[in-house]
Amino acid sequence: MNRLGLFIVFIFTSLVWTPTLLSQDEAPNATIKVLVGKRTFVGKVIAVDNELMVLLRRNGRMTMIPKKKIEAARTVAKGFTSQKADEIREQLMREFGNKYQVSITNHFVVVHPPGNFKTWALPFEKLYLRYQNYFASRGFNLDEPTFPMVAVVLKSRGEFDRFLESYHEANENVLGYYSPRSNRIISYDQTGGMAKDENWFFTADTIVHEATHQSAFNTGLHTRFAPNPRWISEGLATMFEAPGVQNSMYYSKRADRINYGRLDNLRTMYEKDYVTDRMMASMIGSDDIFRVNPGGAYALAWGLTFYLAECEPEQYSAFLRADGRREDFHNYEGRDRLTDFIRKFGKISELRPRMERFIMALPTAGIDKLKKAEAAEKARLEAEENSETQIADASNETSETPAEPKDETPKSQAQTALKD
Repeated sequence: MNRLGLFIVFIFTSLVWTPTLLSQDEAPNATIKVLVGKRTFVGKVIAVDNELMVLLRRNGRMTMIPKKKIEAARTVAKGFTSQKADEIREQLMREFGNKYQVSITNHFVVVHPPGNFKTWALPFEKLYLRYQNYFASRGFNLDEPTFPMVAVVLKSRGEFDRFLESYHEANENVLGYYSPRSNRIISYDQTGGMAKDENWFFTADTIVHEATHQSAFNTGLHTRFAPNPRWISEGLATMFEAPGVQNSMYYSKRADRINYGRLDNLRTMYEKDYVTDRMMASMIGSDDIFRVNPGGAYALAWGLTFYLAECEPEQYSAFLRADGRREDFHNYEGRDRLTDFIRKFGKISELRPRMERFIMALPTAGIDKLKKAEAAEKARLEAEENSETQIADASNETSETPAEPKDETPKSQAQTALKD
């Protein structure tokens, strides 16, 4: 897809972990109740500094509370447990009202337009199980999610933009996002109300991409409580956009595991000699490239991830395990990111040409097929837009035409004239 269509919102502050807050005897997993003005928050403290307290609430949301605004706090339980899916469902029903349904699967609570459970909610669960199978087949034992994962599919682009503004500036290139802070996916019905079955989900790269982010952040592959190298998270999510990665039971060939949109971009970068050792090191050690050159960054992150997953799977799995175990609320400096990568995969100057040979040898038939599909979709949208414009123009002409004199022709003659 040409548009980015994806977005991770992550707010990280340099807080330090503290095992105590209310007293020296407080257990790290104690559940506390905090009063802030007229609002009450319940959860466990995961970080605190001189100004802020970070509370992990029972619905999975992180809330940052200025300490000076805390009026009272007390322990309500020695341990910490998440809310049940039914409780979260009730909260979401109050939040979104009767214009939406809220459905529950084994791991998700899904807010969606009125419709069939199998159409709107079940695909999230199916993708999660396929995600589990992908890593299990590679000897990677994932954590079970602590919280029911919330996914919100809004009815329209307009509603999505209004929600997006509450996290970030509205951006027409963003089609969906996952927020580690709220632990929610937010997207919208990109079929314009035409979804009839689960295909709307598995053919929407954005939904698959964001659901992969959410699963990775909830199963120990990434951490929600520390900055994650963006090439790792984006590389994994773009890799899962390919049918052969997300559904290897039906798509078992390597060609099915290729993300042809990213391959097309990356091949162009190689042909123009854009991909250098310095560019690779920059992406591994910093996230700046995703701001300066997002299209190139996503393509390169996909290419590096796909190469490692296909050609160095054991080292890649070990690398992901180590990355997911980094200490919460601690910075991850660029030099440390590079050191960890080189320690696992060797010098970039040696890896880069191996990766280039692998990428340039991949089949390209899927690129042509993708371009034809994109051209057909563009033509369809343009035809719809032209049709709507013609209807609007015709409506305007009708409204501006002076009223005709009353037809005095007898009814039978008028009917004959119409037939002629």
